[in-house]
Amino acid sequence: METKTRKSAKHYYSDPMLNGLLEAAFKKYRGQNGVRGKINIEVVSSDEALRLQEFFGSRLERLIRPGSIIELPMKVFAEEIAKGYNLDLPELYELLHGAPLVTNAERRQLQEQAWHTVFEHASSLFEKRMGFSVSNPILESKTFNWLQRLYDGKASGYRIVQYAMRTNANSVEMLFYCLKALWYLYVETDHMLAELSVNAPYVQLPIFAQFITEGDPHAFDMGFPSGRLLWQALDDIYTQELKNGQRIGNDHLLVHDFMKRRFIYQVAGITADEISSFVHVFIPNEHYGTAARTLNLSELHDNSNWFKPANLYVFENPSVFMFLVYETIHFLEASGVTLEQIPDNFPILVCISGQARDAAKYFIVKCIETNPNCTIFYSGDFDLPGIQIKMNLELLGDIHVMRMDAATYKEHIHSRSRPLTKQDVKTLGSMQGDLPKEMSENRKKVYQEAITKELREDWIQVIKKVLGACSK
Repeated sequence: METKTRKSAKHYYSDPMLNGLLEAAFKKYRGQNGVRGKINIEVVSSDEALRLQEFFGSRLERLIRPGSIIELPMKVFAEEIAKGYNLDLPELYELLHGAPLVTNAERRQLQEQAWHTVFEHASSLFEKRMGFSVSNPILESKTFNWLQRLYDGKASGYRIVQYAMRTNANSVEMLFYCLKALWYLYVETDHMLAELSVNAPYVQLPIFAQFITEGDPHAFDMGFPSGRLLWQALDDIYTQELKNGQRIGNDHLLVHDFMKRRFIYQVAGITADEISSFVHVFIPNEHYGTAARTLNLSELHDNSNWFKPANLYVFENPSVFMFLVYETIHFLEASGVTLEQIPDNFPILVCISGQARDAAKYFIVKCIETNPNCTIFYSGDFDLPGIQIKMNLELLGDIHVMRMDAATYKEHIHSRSRPLTKQDVKTLGSMQGDLPKEMSENRKKVYQEAITKELREDWIQVIKKVLGACSK
């Protein structure tokens, strides 16, 4: 499968030439109750043959022609989509079709007594605590009968209930709290806002969770099944509203994938934490001065006056980022360059502090939208998370690496370098590219702090070139 494309997974896999492959894989998954066995695809046209040849790449040694029969282990296909977009087969199906991929065994399980009991008890608990039946016509109408569709396996979220049942979590209470949340979001909104003394258009997620559970402000965090179930319900209801024409507009089409969760919350009247998601930037000019700044998602969101940015140099670790910040300030002062003399195309230093948070992604995307010619350079640790961050950023646009290559890695491996875990070695070995292969063979980590000398040399050359071009 080609890895250079930066299309969204939905756009990429919506290619009609991949329909035969996908339908065969989904059918096999249903029948085999998981990623088992092999799929056989008969290639119909020359266009399909060419597209599948591009998709499989080196996985297939022979040339694909119209009339060819391709045999492929399901495990191989699952690995390909996991590497490309970090999706598993059920997630890809739901992304494309807006409904869960239900295996034959799972369909039978939906009819089992345990499943029925969970919904029956949750409905009884709702009636006991709320004072009326969950089969309320208003709630059913507002949520498009989400509870019944969930029971039938036709609404998003049923896998979360299954997971809660398998892990002995309190699936009854989880389902009850979700139903109670939907009641106050879609039916008694004014009563809830009055109880909370909320006059703004949105209620904070932890405050809402505290109100619903009467004791746990973190109940609807995405780290818990109850939080994931609520979000799935809200997303499902929003999708139904679009299908039924109850929502008009294409705002959902303008939302980037990584911002979808926050968008769905906002549509339902909830706002998630936007100040804990942050990014560090260094933009030396008259507006920002010569200090690194920390920008949170809230202020980035509210900024309607985006400047036209220059190239971005993204670093994983704060220590390396600040090292380059101080070196930049020293170089500018030693060179006699004042803030007024710094050109608009002076490159920007960005630090993601070990993970690509939504704020960092949002900042990068807005920079690219404001200046399509903006180039992104990335440097991170030589370990699995460092490689995965690069892959995560590649979903936003073309990424160029800065000293993050096999040669640099080999040069800095030391006898005291920390070892990679067996699982990390296995994962790296399944990835494409010289660097992951080299890392899987040497089984060592090299941290970004080990290459600060090289990074400084490259960075100073970059800013010298920019300043030199402006002085001509």
